[in-house]
Amino acid sequence: MTTLTRVGIIGAGAIARHHVMAYQRVPDVKVVAVADIIPGKAEEFAREWDIPQFFENHQDLLALDEIDAVSVCTYNQAHRQPTVDALKANKHVLVEKPLAATLDDAIAMIRAANESDKILHTGFWQRWQPEVQTARHIVESGTLGEIYYAQMVGGRRHGIPGGTFLRRELAGAGPVVDIGCYSLDTLMFLTDSPRPVSVSAMVSYRLGNTIPNVLGDWGHNPADVNVEDFGTAFVRFENGMVLHFVTYWVAHADSLGPSILLGDCGGLQLSPKLTLFRDEFGTMTDVQPQIPDLSEPMRIHHFLPQARIFVDAVRKGGPSPIDLRGIYMNQLIMDGMFRSGVSGGEVTIDAPAFEAL
Repeated sequence: MTTLTRVGIIGAGAIARHHVMAYQRVPDVKVVAVADIIPGKAEEFAREWDIPQFFENHQDLLALDEIDAVSVCTYNQAHRQPTVDALKANKHVLVEKPLAATLDDAIAMIRAANESDKILHTGFWQRWQPEVQTARHIVESGTLGEIYYAQMVGGRRHGIPGGTFLRRELAGAGPVVDIGCYSLDTLMFLTDSPRPVSVSAMVSYRLGNTIPNVLGDWGHNPADVNVEDFGTAFVRFENGMVLHFVTYWVAHADSLGPSILLGDCGGLQLSPKLTLFRDEFGTMTDVQPQIPDLSEPMRIHHFLPQARIFVDAVRKGGPSPIDLRGIYMNQLIMDGMFRSGVSGGEVTIDAPAFEAL
């Protein structure tokens, strides 16, 4: 007989809706409380989603003995304190991506997890998408040989979001930590999280606060933007692999190229269509795996498989479904990008080793 898993939600914004929707569809899970610092917001959210308790302070929520786990759904710059407090209160944590907007916050959160016996899981739901899972199987099989080059590219021609995403004091940064972190995490997942040793980057603020709205864009207010809108980096890793990374909210281009891994035995294009490039049978071969055309809930509601996997880990007492080592390497790259962007040159990664945290 499965024991009921009771979950609390910290932060009652838009992303919290997806978390609650997913939890409510996992058997033997009940969302029992929600907290938000904006007066009245948690109460309104609780009524909408039939959640019995609501608070204006996450500490009051964490004081509930019956809660087993929490989802931290606050804006990026407010991830650290609720996460650290939850781990100290013996609650398992699923925190929205990125783990943190700054390296210092990420280190504090990882250390809090290491000091507890609880799970710290970061919401990189894309790991469980069929394309990424298939890519992982291909890499693990050794079909590519030794991977020496990666290119991870992702962005939008004219898709600047709104709300808390646009302010440095709330989001910490722009597309690098908003959507670029997905690409970096996918790379970590596929390559067993090598440690970066240097970063040479360009971080641009040229368009976000100047480009006017046009038909078909997301309708942002340029005056609200004080984060970057574009970032690119060349990253060297301890194992000899190099990465060319590009992420953007807006660019005057339809595409800035595919995401691809190159090995000495084959290449794997990740986007726009998963394709394996090899020399076989005396000729060049291109193989496109037949990815299942999954219907609801796996593809349409991608938060559901994440919730299921997180809850299963909570019930087993760990470990986290996403190894914190890969999360830390992701944070090192993002931190290196901003330091390089300020300095205008290559920077070395001299942060503590993951094992020392």
